[in-house]
Amino acid sequence: MAKNKSARSSRDTVRQAHANQLAAEKRRSRTITWTIVGVIAAIVAIIVVVTLMNSSRSIPDAGPAPTAATASGGLLFEDGAPVEGDSPAEVDATTVEEPDPDTAGQVPTEVPGTDQADIIIYADANCVYCAQFETENAETLNELVDDGHSLEYRIVNYLDNPGTENYSSRAANAMACVAEESPEHAMDFVHEVFMSYNSHQGAGLSNDELTSLASEVGADINGCVSDNTFRPFVNFTTAKAVETGIAGTPSVWVNGVQYENTANGEPFQEWAEAQLDG
Repeated sequence: MAKNKSARSSRDTVRQAHANQLAAEKRRSRTITWTIVGVIAAIVAIIVVVTLMNSSRSIPDAGPAPTAATASGGLLFEDGAPVEGDSPAEVDATTVEEPDPDTAGQVPTEVPGTDQADIIIYADANCVYCAQFETENAETLNELVDDGHSLEYRIVNYLDNPGTENYSSRAANAMACVAEESPEHAMDFVHEVFMSYNSHQGAGLSNDELTSLASEVGADINGCVSDNTFRPFVNFTTAKAVETGIAGTPSVWVNGVQYENTANGEPFQEWAEAQLDG
C-alpha cells in the first residue's frame, strides 16, 4: 500500500509538473504574441508619423497664389464669383512679419484690406463655429455679394493636426483650387465645405471626399488637390492672420467693424446691412 501511495504521489507530481510546464508555455506564448503585436503597432505608428511629417515637409515655403488672392491671403469675391486680387503671383509664408508681442492676444482694432473688401471672414474649415456661421448665413452672404458687395474669405489652418491629416490646410487648398479652376462654383463649394462639418464632426474629409464634393457643385479639382498646389498659399494666409492678431475663428468684419454676436443676439444679416448702409 505504501508503494501504491508513493506511485500515485509520483504520478501526481509528474502531472502537476507537466501542467505547470504547459501553463508556463502558454504564458510565454501569450507574451511573445503580445510583444509581436506591440512591435507591429509601434512600427505602424512610426510609419504614420513619418509619413505625415514627410508630407508636411513636402509643402514648400513658397508657391503660387490663385488669381483671386489678395495681399492678405484672402479669396476675393464680387458679383457671385472670384475676381482678380492684388496678391503677387507667388507667396512665401516665411516673409511675413512676426506679430507684435505687445498686442498678442488682443483683438485687432482693424484688419488690412477693408478698403478692398466690404466683408472679410477669417475661418478654418474644421472650426465648428465657422460651420455654424456659414450654415446660418450662407444665403445672406450670397445675397450681399449679388447686391454688389465684395466678400473676402481668409481661410486659415489653425486647426491642422495629424489625426485629420491636416484637414484644415487640405480643405483650404481645395477652396483655392475651385476658385482658380472653376470660379463660377467657388462660393457654392466654400459653403458646402463648411456645411459638411455636420457629417464628419471634426474628423475632416479625405482628399477624395473633397474632390467628390467639388464634383457635386460642378468643379474638377483632382489634380490641384493631389498636387497640393495652393498649400503654400494657405500657410501664407495663416501667417498673415497671425500677423494681424486674429486669434480665433470665425472672425468677421464688415466695413472695418468686427461682428460680435453678443449684443442682444442681433442677427448677422440685419447687423451687416446696417453697417453697409451706414
